[in-house]
This record gives sequence, C-alpha cells and structure tokens, in this order.
Amino acid sequence: MDLAVTPAQYDAIRGARHLPDVLRSVLDTALRRGDDYLLRLSYEEATALNELCAWNVHTDSSGTVKPESRVFDELVRAILTHPDY
Repeated sequence: MDLAVTPAQYDAIRGARHLPDVLRSVLDTALRRGDDYLLRLSYEEATALNELCAWNVHTDSSGTVKPESRVFDELVRAILTHPDY
C-alpha cells in the first residue's frame, strides 16, 4: 500500500513514542513527492502504523479529538479508508 503523508504527519510518526523499528525503516525509505512523503507499506506495516497512530489519538470529555492529536486521527482515517488496506 502506498500512503502519501504530509510533512506534519511524517514528523508526528517519527516523533511518536515507542516507534517500532519496522516503521522507522519505512520512514527512512520514504520517497519525496513534492512536499509530501510516500510511505510504501505492507499490510502488516500499515496495521502497525494504524495502531501506533490510534494510541496517540486523545479526546476531551465530550469525545472530540484534541487538536494536538488531530494529525494522528487523520492518519488513522487515511489508513482505514485506503482502498489497498
């Protein structure tokens, strides 16, 4: 699966706590496409990225995603709705 991510999303993934080596490797080999990055992910890598991002989505008491974790929420949605996932 090829997943285009913005620089902000790329930086958020890279800065996430407990980044698995398998995802670090994906980030290290990402292709630049203009301003964005193209991540080439196997199904297992996409699942690992989805889980990592989901762990970093935090909501307030009303269930609204907090602004500081919106980037992770966007990534979860992008992975789950990707046609190759």
